[in-house]
Amino acid sequence: MANFALIFICLLIGVLIKRTGRFPSTTPAALNGIIIFVSFPAVVLLQIPPLIKSTSFGSELLIPISMAWIQFTLAWILMSFLAKKYQWSKARKGALILTAGLGNTSFVGFPMLEALFGIEAVRWGVVIDQLGSFLVLSTLGLLVASTHGFRSDGKVISPLKQIITFPPFVALTIAVVLGLLNIDFDPISTNVLGKIAGTLVPLALIAVGFQLRLSPSVLKRYWRPLTLGLTFKLILCPIFFLMLYGLGSDSLSFVSKVTIIESAMATMITSAVVASDFGLDEELANLMVGVSIPLSILTVPLWHLLIS
Repeated sequence: MANFALIFICLLIGVLIKRTGRFPSTTPAALNGIIIFVSFPAVVLLQIPPLIKSTSFGSELLIPISMAWIQFTLAWILMSFLAKKYQWSKARKGALILTAGLGNTSFVGFPMLEALFGIEAVRWGVVIDQLGSFLVLSTLGLLVASTHGFRSDGKVISPLKQIITFPPFVALTIAVVLGLLNIDFDPISTNVLGKIAGTLVPLALIAVGFQLRLSPSVLKRYWRPLTLGLTFKLILCPIFFLMLYGLGSDSLSFVSKVTIIESAMATMITSAVVASDFGLDEELANLMVGVSIPLSILTVPLWHLLIS
C-alpha cells in the first residue's frame, strides 16, 4: 500500500507545485534530465549485475522474459497501423508505442503480485521487470524514441549513436559486464547507488504530475489515442497472453499467471520520461501514465479473478 500512496502523493505534488506558479515551465525537462542521466543509470547498475549472477537461464525463463518483448512488438505493429489509419504524427505514434508497449512491472507490479499471489510471485516479477521491461526500454524503446523524436539540443544524430550514447544504455552495458565478470560493488557504493536509484520514481511522478492535465478540453483532444492506448495496455495485452499461455492446456502454470498479470499492469513511468526526453507527444505520454495507474488498480484484480 505504501507504493500506491507514494504514487498518488508524488503525482499530486507535481500538480500542486505547478499551480503555485513558482516553478518554471521547464521544470519537467530538468527533472527528466536528472532521471535520464543520474537516477535511471543508478537503478540499472544496482539491479542488473546481481540478477545476471543469480539467474540460471533455462526454458522456465522463456515465458516471463519474452512477455515484455512480445508486448512491445505488438504495440509497435498496432500503433503503426493506427497511426497510418488516423494520420497521427510520428511523435504521437512513438509516444503510444512506448507507453502502451511498456508496463509498470516493478513499482506497481511488485506490490500487486505480492497481494494477489504471495511473496513467491515477486521473484518472477523481478525477472519480468529486469530482463524484460528494462531491457526492452533500453534497446527497442530507445530505437523507437530516436526514430520518432528528436534531440532537445536540435542536433541530428543517427539512431544507433543516440542509443549507444544514451546514459541508461551505457549503464546497462557496464552492468552486464560487471555481472558476467562477477564483480560486486563495495558496500559504500551500493548504498550510494541505492539512495540515488530511489529518486527515480518520485522525480518521474512529480514530472508527470506537473505536466498532467485532465481538463475536458485535453481529454476531448486526446480521447481516441488515449482510449486505444489504454485498451491495448490494460485489456488486449492480458487477453493475448492468456490465449498464448493457455493454448492447448487445461490449466495455467503459476509462472504463466504471474506473467499475464504483469502484462496487464499500467504504463511504465519511465517510458513517459523517455518520450519527453526525445520530444515525442509528452502530453499524451503523461496521460497514459496518469490515467492507467488508477485504472489498473481496478482492472488487474479482475484479471486475477478471471485466471484463477
